[in-house]
Amino acid sequence: MSSTTAAEAEIPSSRTEPEEVPAKLKVYGWGQAPAHLRTQTQLAADRLKLAPGQQPVAYLYIQRHGQFDLYDPADAVKMKPLGSATKAAMTARRTCPECGKVRKYPVRTRCSVCQAKAYEAQRRREARTCWDCREVFARRLPKEHHRCGPCRSGQLAAWRQKAVEWVEEVTVCGGEGCAVKLVTKKEAREHQRQQGLRRSWWRRAAHWPLRCAPCTTAEEQRRAEQRARWEREEQERREAERRVAEARVRWAAEALADPDVVVLDTETTGLDDPRIVEIAVVSSAGEVLLDTLVNPGVPIPEEASQIHGITDSDVASAATFSQLLDGLTAVLSGKRVLIYNKWFDIGALQHELTLHYLDRAAREFVEEASAEALREGARERSLGWARDPVVWAGEQAGAWLGGMTFEDVMIPYSDWVGDWSEYHGNNRWQPLNGGHRAAGDCRAVLDCLRAMGRRYNGGLDEGEAA
Repeated sequence: MSSTTAAEAEIPSSRTEPEEVPAKLKVYGWGQAPAHLRTQTQLAADRLKLAPGQQPVAYLYIQRHGQFDLYDPADAVKMKPLGSATKAAMTARRTCPECGKVRKYPVRTRCSVCQAKAYEAQRRREARTCWDCREVFARRLPKEHHRCGPCRSGQLAAWRQKAVEWVEEVTVCGGEGCAVKLVTKKEAREHQRQQGLRRSWWRRAAHWPLRCAPCTTAEEQRRAEQRARWEREEQERREAERRVAEARVRWAAEALADPDVVVLDTETTGLDDPRIVEIAVVSSAGEVLLDTLVNPGVPIPEEASQIHGITDSDVASAATFSQLLDGLTAVLSGKRVLIYNKWFDIGALQHELTLHYLDRAAREFVEEASAEALREGARERSLGWARDPVVWAGEQAGAWLGGMTFEDVMIPYSDWVGDWSEYHGNNRWQPLNGGHRAAGDCRAVLDCLRAMGRRYNGGLDEGEAA
């Protein structure tokens, strides 16, 4: 019967026995380690390096610096001697370019000894330099003022002049054109002397009046008039703001009651060179006049689809903007077109219109140029299109937009909400919250108008309606 246990039988024969765990090494504090032990840095300074597999024999712990390994230098091996080129390069890096001495540390511009000498020389030079004229003298200047004779005389003269001017100022009434004496010069000079003469300013005594009685009365009257003017201007400003707010609310109420008002919104492929993928027009009564997808002719970016949910497959069979332009023109002609952030939607419409007129100009040019009987006028027009078709298309798009009446809703609504931003210096633009679909955004614009004109009945105040 075998004497091998079941646990021993489960161990594969290829496994080696676990290595013996070394005994716990001793940790020394600062100044307690044996003198012969070295750290790895100290071994390198002694031109020694660790032998292959050499392990530390102890540890050195220094507070706020951590723990360091200690090795026995007897087990280390000597480094190979440095070559002459390496020694020369190391010596050159440790040579001061100013004094030419070799230091124990690399030197870049100058060694520490030269830096100290330069600092002391600068201090001695500064002690001989006048603080005003910056002239350097052979001897040190007085530590009290660090100025030469002429500059010191000028400084003292300036102080005396300021002292005289201060006395003149506090002894005379501060009213405009008034020369009434309020304080004697003797009292002013005594108060000035108590504070110190070598100063640039002095404090007035608390019991000294600033003005005589008539000037005090006139000053109080001037301040009262100024305060009344400020209050009147503030009241006028508030009244103007109230009238603007009243006009804003009235505008919203009248827009809801106006049958010639329609709301337009578009969804696009993005912010840069936007192509329209959906367009909707809703009347002020909420009737949908136009709501359709638009084939932009370009792929819809993924980030744009994540916002409005319209993909390339959704618009694959939709009509193009050129095919919808006649119907859009009929819906918007003669109407007040309200748009939330109209500058973006107008920019998208202008981009689509420019591409539409460019495409039409190219087709007409090809058709007229291919005809055998080409009239001279048609030839000149075709050549004009060919020379600068972009400018012509932009003019046509501008003419189409100029025939419409667009009004913005975002700015009036944001001002009505009044979410002030100190950073931008105006009211923050409010999100529309229409679901990022054209028809839903149009209905959200109508909701904004209803919120603004809620207290009006048919666009008129109840008192005016009566």
